[in-house]
Amino acid sequence: MKKINTTNKYSKIALTVALICNTQLALAQEAGLSAEVTTRLTYDDNILRAAKEAEQSDTSLVVAPELTLAGILGKQRFSAVYKGEYAKYADNGDVDYADHDIRLRADLDHSNRFTSRFDVQYQDKHEEFGDISNIFTNLTEFNHFTQTDITGRLIYGRQDSFGQLVFGLGRSEKDYDNNGQEYRSYDRDLASLAFYYRIAPRTRVLAEVVYQDYSYNPDVGFLDLDNEYVRYQAGIEWALTNQLEGTVKVGYQDRNYKLDTINDIDGLAYEASIDYTPNTFTTINLAAKRESLDSSLQGAGGFLRTSYSIGAKHGLTELLKLDGQVYYAKDDGVFGGTRQDKRLLTKVGLIYSALHWVDVGINYSYEDRDSTIEAADYKSNSINLTLKVAFN
Repeated sequence: MKKINTTNKYSKIALTVALICNTQLALAQEAGLSAEVTTRLTYDDNILRAAKEAEQSDTSLVVAPELTLAGILGKQRFSAVYKGEYAKYADNGDVDYADHDIRLRADLDHSNRFTSRFDVQYQDKHEEFGDISNIFTNLTEFNHFTQTDITGRLIYGRQDSFGQLVFGLGRSEKDYDNNGQEYRSYDRDLASLAFYYRIAPRTRVLAEVVYQDYSYNPDVGFLDLDNEYVRYQAGIEWALTNQLEGTVKVGYQDRNYKLDTINDIDGLAYEASIDYTPNTFTTINLAAKRESLDSSLQGAGGFLRTSYSIGAKHGLTELLKLDGQVYYAKDDGVFGGTRQDKRLLTKVGLIYSALHWVDVGINYSYEDRDSTIEAADYKSNSINLTLKVAFN
């Protein structure tokens, strides 16, 4: 039986919330507008992240504006953010794109113990081929999707309380509309519950459960990936000093597909993010995550991704910074066969603050996917010149 499409219903809800937030912003006693524009000139020797025989190189110009409007009305805080990214390619005009990301947020303070937060996000974006598992050999444009997310959180207790309880609900709708990717469109309902308990002035332990229900609406002949995904985790968050802070969570995950012919995924789950600032001119971030994801491959179920990253910024002088990142991920397919993908992304560059509101940069990026399926292998090298102008 065909599922009922609720896109129009939730789009109206998103629009209503957006109007409410904008009205509150207009009435805010204090408001601030900030803006920045980042311009990037890029040469990439494999723009479609394809195997060697199908590589295409090109030069692109990207303009990415960001506008932020914030307001305060008594104890209530509101914000609206727009992020855009407009790309023009020199030789391959079919891959030009215009991305839009709109976010609205309201933080409401109801009493000494009770607060809430509401978020609405709308995205109209392209999808990089390197971000998914598919093997494309004859496409000339990026995948395109729109996504709407509505989330709310009710919070009992303050950040500095001995105990804090956070209850969340959310709804997402993601729709693909080109390159035959419509079978990947889905609706997702989310519910979460987390409890935090303070064991030291700057340290809290936590326990949480996150439930997600994915509902797909594929055409006849496509596999239905409807599933329920639950993560149970416990952990600790700390800010022991001004130099070291982070969050580490470990637990169990279970992705249960409604079709018996699709392999379920369960087992160890973890996520961590640690920030280390050894001195005033150096910052280091370490991150790790183990999660299951629905595969983008037609007729396949899910896969298990384990990822690690390290990023660092170091001030060579007051005006010149060195910026670097290394990201590694391993994707293990559980949908039959023995496919495994290993992903590596490295990036290093320099950022020069020509003025307090102008940054000029140059960086080099290398991206590699090494797969047990030879046709899925690719390598990419890119050089980027950037200019960032901020208006505050």
